[in-house]
Amino acid sequence: MENIVLIGFMATGKSCVSRSLSKKLNMELIDTDMYIEQKENMSIKEIFNKKGEKYFRNLEKQSLEILSNKKNIILSTGGGIISNDQNIELLRKMGRVVWLKASTDTIIRNLEKSKIERPLLKVENKKQKIESLLKSRIDKYSRCCHFEINTDGKNIDEVVSNILLNFGEI
Repeated sequence: MENIVLIGFMATGKSCVSRSLSKKLNMELIDTDMYIEQKENMSIKEIFNKKGEKYFRNLEKQSLEILSNKKNIILSTGGGIISNDQNIELLRKMGRVVWLKASTDTIIRNLEKSKIERPLLKVENKKQKIESLLKSRIDKYSRCCHFEINTDGKNIDEVVSNILLNFGEI
């Protein structure tokens, strides 16, 4: 089966959906953030704090270049990986790109349940920051994906089923 690449804003379900897809399809799961943390031997938060966002975005690009020839994988990406146009090209070459979309309200609700620290959301008004980031990225998500799935009001199994339907696997 073709690789499946999940893109989308933070807290839209990429990690949960990728784990479920990986088990269901018996494909290796690679999470770009975890991959970078292992390579750098520090958390994303530490990378942002010590070396900055530009350094982190470069690590994302390097990671995609290294991973670009992998087969039979589910790739779960960080929300800003599409910031770099070269990453968009790499992601589209790696496999079928699925954009998991969600409303700002769903994102905020998911973030409240999450234990993951989000360096880009260390701000006073999280909702405003989320809306601003989403607005700045929406065209790139759209250009990068082969198809999109809105995760609002859907559980993980429903999202996985929608992805598999788009692949003709069900």
